[in-house]
Formats: sequence, C-alpha cells, structure tokens
Amino acid sequence: MSDQSQNTMSRSDLAERQVSRRTLLRGAGLLGVGVGFGLTGLLSACGVAAENKDAAGQPTGAAGGTLTLGIDATSAVIDPAFYTSLGDWMAVDCICRGLTFISFETNEPTPDLAESWKVSEDGLTYTFALRKGVTFHDGTTLTSADVLASLGRQFDPKDKTLPKGATRPLASLGANVAALTAVDEGTVKLVLKKPDRTVLARLSDIGGRIISKAALTKYGADIGKNLVGTGPFKYSAATAGQSITLESFAGFRLGKPPIDRLVLRQVQDPSTIVSSLLSGDLSATQFTPYSAVGQMKQDDSVTVQNTPLGFDAIMMIDARRIPEVKVRKAINLAIDRAAIVAQAFFGVAAEPVGYAIPPSQNGHDTALADLSTHDVATAKRLLQEAGAVGREVRLMAASDTWHPKAAQIIAQNLTDIGLKVKTDSVDPSTYFSRLVDKSDEFHELMIWERNSYIPDPDNMVGSMANPAGLYGSVLSGMDTLDGADTLAKELFEAKNLPDGPERTGAYSKIQRRWAEDYMVLSMLAYSTNLVVSNAKVKGMNVKALSNHRCFMERAGV
Repeated sequence: MSDQSQNTMSRSDLAERQVSRRTLLRGAGLLGVGVGFGLTGLLSACGVAAENKDAAGQPTGAAGGTLTLGIDATSAVIDPAFYTSLGDWMAVDCICRGLTFISFETNEPTPDLAESWKVSEDGLTYTFALRKGVTFHDGTTLTSADVLASLGRQFDPKDKTLPKGATRPLASLGANVAALTAVDEGTVKLVLKKPDRTVLARLSDIGGRIISKAALTKYGADIGKNLVGTGPFKYSAATAGQSITLESFAGFRLGKPPIDRLVLRQVQDPSTIVSSLLSGDLSATQFTPYSAVGQMKQDDSVTVQNTPLGFDAIMMIDARRIPEVKVRKAINLAIDRAAIVAQAFFGVAAEPVGYAIPPSQNGHDTALADLSTHDVATAKRLLQEAGAVGREVRLMAASDTWHPKAAQIIAQNLTDIGLKVKTDSVDPSTYFSRLVDKSDEFHELMIWERNSYIPDPDNMVGSMANPAGLYGSVLSGMDTLDGADTLAKELFEAKNLPDGPERTGAYSKIQRRWAEDYMVLSMLAYSTNLVVSNAKVKGMNVKALSNHRCFMERAGV
C-alpha cells in the first residue's frame, strides 16, 4: 500500500459491512491488540461474502424470524468495558459499532462509524471524520461527543460510568494516548505519545465500540443493562445464566437486518449443544464440541462451516518452577502434537508449523516448524544433561472441551521421557484464577488457548512474548530471565512495520529467540472454534463467529 493510502482512507465508495483460552477472556477480558491497513472489497467490508447474496444483492436467507445462537454464558451485563463471558461480548458486537471494523474475511480494518481518517507523518496523530447521519437506538445522532465519552471511559479508570470490576480492554491503548479531543461535532483527534500502527485495528475491537453519550449520562454504571449503540440489533432483554434477546434495528445505517430477532442462549452441556443443533432449537454456535464433528458432517440438517485455523492451543511453562531451559526444551520436544490434533481435536486442527502465529494471520512462517518438533530421543538426552530424570512436574488443565484429552496425552509423553507427572483437572469457571495465582502448587505446566479478537501477529506474539505482559510475567515468569526485557523493544519495532516480508521476518526472529532462549510457551496445535449451523441459516459471517465475533446483520433463517 502506498504512503498516501495509509494516511488517508475513505469508505464513500464502499457498500453500506480470546494465554488464551476462553477462561482467560471470561476471567480477565484481556483481548490483546492487532494491526492491518487498507481498504478491502465491498462485500468483505460489509462482513458478508458474495455468495450470501442473490442477483439483486439481497441476503439469501429468508426475511423475518428468529436466529438463536448458542453461547458460553451470560451475566446479563453487556458493556464494552466489562468482560464476563464471550456471550455478553457477542451481544456488544451486535448492539454497538466502532470507528473501524475488521470483518475477519479480511484481516484489515475498514472505516465504519468513521468514514475516513488521516494519520500524521510522525504517526502520532489520528484524525477521524465521522460518518454523517448515523442514528443510535435511542434516536440521538452520532457526534464526536459520543466517541469521546465511549473511548474516554476505556482510558480513564475513574470514569463514573464504569461498573465495579471494569476490565477496560483499551486501557493499554489509553496509556499511550496523549490527548483525545473533538475538533468539531463530526471530527475526533487522537494523539499518541509513541507511534502505534495497531491503533486502527484496536479500535475495531469490542472495547472500541461507541455508546450513546445520552445513554451513558442517563444510566451511568448501569449502562451494561441498558446498552445503546448504532449496531444492527438493539437491546431487548437479558437474564443472567439464560439468554440475551436483541431486536433488529430498522435504522441501522447498512439497512435493517433480515431477521427480526437474535437470541443468544446459554448452552454449556456438550450433549445439549449437539441435540439442540440437530433439533433446530439452536440456529448456530461456535461452541460445538469437537467430538461431534463426524456426526454433524453426516447429518443434512446442519452445516459444519469451513472456518480458518485462528487460535493457538498452548502450554505455558513457569520458568520460576522449572528453571533449567534444557528441561523446558525437553518438555516441548516430548509432546506428540499429531496425537493431540487427532485425539483432542478430532482432526479439527493442525500441527503448529509456524509457532505462535496461526495460518489465518499475516506473518505465519513455516520456517519455524522445528520449534514444535516431536523428538523423544533429544528430549531424553536434554533431561539427562540437566539431571532431571525422575523429577515430578505438575500439569493443570481445564476440564472442558479439548483440554482433558490434551492433558492426558502430554502427561504420557512426559512420563515416556523420564518425568513423573501429577495432573489436576480444573473447573473452567475457576481455571483463570488458578492461572494467575503464582503460588498455586500446579503453576508449572498450564494448558490453555489464545483466541484472537484482532487477527494480527501483535495480538498473538505481541501479547504472549512480552515479558511485561500477563503471559510473560504472571504465567511464565519469563520476566525473571536474563535478557528477556529486550523482547519488548523488538516487539514494539515489529508491530510498527508495515505488513510484508520485513514484518514477517521480524516476528519470526522474535519467535525463534523466544523459543530457543526461553521456551516458556510450548505450541500444541492450531485450531478453530467449530461453527455448526442449521442448514437453513444463510448469510452469517462464519469466519468472524469462529473468532467469537458476532456479525449477524446479513444472516437469514
């Protein structure tokens, strides 16, 4: 992309568009950051593939009716600044839109509530021109005041509209903001302290969603029970532990959604998820158990969607508990990833040949395949050289989805090279609290997953290899190792490079040093959140749904 197109982007000609496993997201709301630049095709920018429309440009699903999505959970508090479950944030996705948008059919941010923007030559000042005539669900019109109120509460921990325990996913971006001002009613200026090419992508994330200032003034910290946005669906009702009901918004700037109602229903039992999909009680879900993939593919009443491999299945190694790098490398070499792909994911996965950057993201580099090699002989040799044969190691994993089987396989792998393994299976609702407790007796080997709400290497490697971040400090203790602090500087430089061979090379170099010098993250597999839908459902953005993003404005039933 040319410098000019990076600095000025317009959508006037465009069509009118998560270590970490789910417990990290559920417990902490830490969603990372990402990057992408440029304009995309008309339909991709709208979040709907060309085949989902007929010759007249209309969605192929029938108009009207209710679409019911199965979700992990709901607290009935739906607030971009407060994370409790993926289901709640899927509702935020439907109710609110942001200045920018990433469809996941492309990895690049496109204009949304901001119809264009300019970036200063020094990369510090972003000036957003807001789209005119955009209406909130409460009838008010979008202005710069709404943007300042919405982003300001993300940046300011003392904002009075924040609920108790607010997670503020854009807090780290806010720490780099020197000023957020309104030039006029239709223009917002964001000034950074240091350049950050990920800003446009980060503003597409849940935390960047814009709320009606009038609603924030009216409801304050209770906005999560009365969320008002500009999105395709408006809040109707929510019951904790049960469901969220949304109604289509006729005033949505891209047109009224085909369906009348969207219900997000909490369904946690795997067998119930399967039976509800087959019976039609659920229209779709990305929480389908992997064990059911064979059965689903043989049933014509449902469709197993083809979605990209977008999340990392990982095992964190605490270097404070296992201080010898040779032992950590032996553990990594012992893992039979082919068995994990086949037995834990039932084939809905692939071996991690590009280390921590999955194949769906820019920067995936198969030259890193050796970092995830299965080599029992070398593992045994390293263990002997470290004098660690017969040592006991402790492994914990959540008790849901693919984690128990992966733990079983890894425990056997480590036993085979001469370690004694003690395991603990943890209820998903309490797993995150165990992970962040460095004093926990099982805080040695921890099976997890890293989902990406923003499809970019900085959201994966940038989050996990940063010694000052959650993964690098609390989880792995990498920040206590010599030289690890220099990774932060390398990551900053890499994220500010334009997409292309140089940026890929920078991330590959970082990953190799991260693995070879420290080995605090052992990659297990790449996988996808398995999306299955009723055969009659059309027009869903299934790639987004496989990343726990909910773009249902073109879906029909």
